[in-house]
Amino acid sequence: MKKYINLLFTLFLITFTSCDGQVKPIGEAPLDLEKFSFTTKLSDLIPEKYKSKTYENVYEIEINGDRRKTIMFQKDSTFSHQFTSERKAIGLEYRQGNWGMDDRIGVFKKQYFQKVNLATTFDGKIKALGCVADELTKSQAENLLKMLTAEFGASKTMKSSWNDKLTIHEWTKKDRIIRYVTSFTNEENTMKIVIDKNEGTISNGPKEPHYLGYLFIVNAALKSEVLGKMNTGDFVYLSNDSE
Repeated sequence: MKKYINLLFTLFLITFTSCDGQVKPIGEAPLDLEKFSFTTKLSDLIPEKYKSKTYENVYEIEINGDRRKTIMFQKDSTFSHQFTSERKAIGLEYRQGNWGMDDRIGVFKKQYFQKVNLATTFDGKIKALGCVADELTKSQAENLLKMLTAEFGASKTMKSSWNDKLTIHEWTKKDRIIRYVTSFTNEENTMKIVIDKNEGTISNGPKEPHYLGYLFIVNAALKSEVLGKMNTGDFVYLSNDSE
């Protein structure tokens, strides 16, 4: 089973919804991204019981109660004008720092996501979800766009502020803004770990170039605190070049 670790996260060292719509904590069931409600409480997703006893501002979550499949979330502040003298804290992020390719943290129709990052206000209102589907083929990345188009209609396109070679697809609905962008990676900066349960060994995994799909769901009522403001972690792919 492959495990991936974000290098920046290791240096410091969602919502989940059941079939009947009942919110469950992260690790108990995949988040249905089609039906996600922004009335969901942060405490329903990441209860205090998950708070790490070892690391500050870290939550350790066992997927389906399996300690071998523990994922970690880093709580950190979100800043506007991040790299200027006008830097100001405007909210919180809960960044998922590690994941396995068989993890199912979120789902949109038939596509599963291994990562779900959360952005909130200081009082716990959810501002945005940043979801990542890893190791996609070109066909899978294109199929996800087709599913989004079938659900929400034709998209508006724009260039990413992070990389002008990337195209953001956007859909605007009454209570939310949905954005989707794909990127290609040769895994040059990725740490890959392969765990062989049968042999009891851990080794470095081979580099496998692939696509990643980034799906963002933004609370329309709080978009002024998100779009053009969030530029850390996976949220760097969210904003367009005019924000």
